Amino acid sequence: MRKIKQVLGIILTIIIVFMTRITPGMAATQTTKFNAKATLMVDAQTGQILQQQNANQKLPIASLSKLLTVLVIQDEIKHHQLSWQTKIKITPAVGEVANNPEFSNAGLTVGQSYSVKELVTAALIKSADEATLALAGATGDSTATFNQKLQKKAKQLGVTDATIVNAVGLQNGDLPKSLQVKGVKQNAENMMTASDVARIASVLVNDEPELAQIASQSTFTLTGKSGTLPTTNKLLMDATYQVAGVKYTGLKTGTSGAAGYCLASAATYQGRKLITVVLHTNGQSDNRFTVTQAMYKWLVNQKMQPQKLVLTEDTQSVKVTGGLPTEVNVTAPQLVVWGKQAVSKDAPKMMIKLTKSLARGELLRAPVGANQVIGTVYAQENGVATLDTKGLKASLETSAPVRQANFFQILWHQISGDN
Repeated sequence: MRKIKQVLGIILTIIIVFMTRITPGMAATQTTKFNAKATLMVDAQTGQILQQQNANQKLPIASLSKLLTVLVIQDEIKHHQLSWQTKIKITPAVGEVANNPEFSNAGLTVGQSYSVKELVTAALIKSADEATLALAGATGDSTATFNQKLQKKAKQLGVTDATIVNAVGLQNGDLPKSLQVKGVKQNAENMMTASDVARIASVLVNDEPELAQIASQSTFTLTGKSGTLPTTNKLLMDATYQVAGVKYTGLKTGTSGAAGYCLASAATYQGRKLITVVLHTNGQSDNRFTVTQAMYKWLVNQKMQPQKLVLTEDTQSVKVTGGLPTEVNVTAPQLVVWGKQAVSKDAPKMMIKLTKSLARGELLRAPVGANQVIGTVYAQENGVATLDTKGLKASLETSAPVRQANFFQILWHQISGDN
């Protein structure tokens, strides 16, 4: 009898140990049903998936497409093809859309010129179709040519299987004939997965502060219009959808017959940037906001915490070429994992990818400043689902500056041990 008790005690101990070593992401990534065809919640800074439902099913996304469009426009600004102040005249073809009450518009006037900044603002806040079409043609591109830019940008962001028909998210046949793409079915429209939308939205909120700021506005003004125009995103205006501890910071609505009512939202919670994506909510238009609110409530009720991950020994420093010191310590302040339990004692597998312009092979090229972002660290934590197949990701920063040095200075450093 004593031996039986001892065996049972050992079995119970093993079970307890196993339960306490559940990795932090397992509880967070369990599928939770919400009233939509697809839903997803991610930590925008690491790519950790906190909730998902059919997140990899390719679906129509309607005006969520405009998030990708404004990223392409931002690239054109960076490459000096456009500026925020560039004036764009509304053409008769774009005017056909502007005057069609069936579409989402800001009431732009044919022949009137608007700045790129105004058009981007109208596209993000009011979901203005005519403003988006004007942006797509700003450098003289046809719809098909701008689509190529959209596809190229999407692939840069890890979106490899998107269907791109136009910059707006309308069906090809909804556009004026001169803006339609030849050889494409009339009912064709933009399609991608909730995961893809999250990838695009995460880049916008992390890397494009100007666009993120615009998407956070609840109203805006427009040349030739009196008063202000409101956002289509009710999370930013209606206290009904508030969740304790969660601060909404954007992002974009989408609606079409095939896509239903969609919403990509951005918020902060526990000091972290979060993205949710809701595709094709069932029922009324406002259900996309109700479902999104329910997702944030779910997260709060899970009582999960973002827990800091410590860099593994082999990723705590980077070797330097052409500078001193010849090795610099690095940090990843934003590398966290969400969970209820303490982080597993088993160290995650980590790898570093240096920014190409700062690297020579696997070496960091001098000079670099202190606290400068020099690349990305990836961490694979057991049981944690992520958008990136490489795992959790975070920016990698230097702990100290690295000065440029010639061969003789580096040689003397190695001989003398001086810095």
